[in-house]
Amino acid sequence: MKKFVKIIASTLLVGALLTGCASGGAGKTGEGNGSFEPKREVEFVVPSSAGGGSDLNARIISEIAFKEGFTPKNFMVTNMPGGSGGVAFADVYSKKGNNETLMILHNGQIMSTIVNESPVTSDMLTYLPVVAFDNLLIVTRADSEYQDIEALLEAAKTPDKVKVGGSQRGNTDHLAFELMNKYAEVEASYVQFDGSGDVLGALLGGHIDAAICNPSDTLGQVQAGEVIPLAVFSQERIGKEFEDAPTFAELGYEGIEIDAVRAIAGPPEMSAEAIAFYDEVIRKVTETDQWKNEYLEPNNLEGVYMTSAEAKEFFEKEIEKYKEIFTEVGVIK
Repeated sequence: MKKFVKIIASTLLVGALLTGCASGGAGKTGEGNGSFEPKREVEFVVPSSAGGGSDLNARIISEIAFKEGFTPKNFMVTNMPGGSGGVAFADVYSKKGNNETLMILHNGQIMSTIVNESPVTSDMLTYLPVVAFDNLLIVTRADSEYQDIEALLEAAKTPDKVKVGGSQRGNTDHLAFELMNKYAEVEASYVQFDGSGDVLGALLGGHIDAAICNPSDTLGQVQAGEVIPLAVFSQERIGKEFEDAPTFAELGYEGIEIDAVRAIAGPPEMSAEAIAFYDEVIRKVTETDQWKNEYLEPNNLEGVYMTSAEAKEFFEKEIEKYKEIFTEVGVIK
């Protein structure tokens, strides 16, 4: 079988800055941040329900940006689940030229719109900065009959006996599931939800046997002893509360590996001045101690910053990989 090629490049792509996108100064709002500033509260769309990794990402960015004075207007978070990200993509696309709308962009949502043949895909929007790389893991309830990944995989050899939940169809959760089924040669069934919060609710309620999620989604439940990590989809173990969870490669399953990318997007035809403004605001957010100590560190994230131009180049290459991999596992025919 063809081995799975790791999605995330280990080095950042270096792209030329967008023409006319001059970076702002190092000070707070009003201290030379460029010719654009929002005149009203900025709508910050999250393409999933509250309580998941994308929601947390949006809220910490919003809090830091306004509290630190990097933006004169607050970023107001609006959760817009549905259509595996397609509803939010369509809404943001409809606001062409609007410089006061942002959207959390996750590579899982990019995948979903491709797999589900949504009318709006990420390349039709404006790419804004990439802010972090995330991990994925599979977890179960503390009282589950499957206390380790080997037990779960053994049970999953029986078709549809094991139900695994994930947020949305065609995203990173779904791809991780398909890779597990393919390379571990099991036949678990995938149950789709609108967000990670819903997935964990179903797991704790006994409606599914396991859940695929990010560390940030399940940290509280792991600390409370309600949920146990079974395995991680990364190259290396992710440490802290999850350090006992092996990688699939450690267990002898090559090819079951994927990372998540956290970024931001905006409507089509945003002005060059607005793009430069958000590049600068987000850069400042990612340099704060609060971002590092309250977001990256406790949630086992890798801090990354790419400008809008670098993000565009990065995702253009990644999209070709996503299409290839989903075709390989049979999701795209």
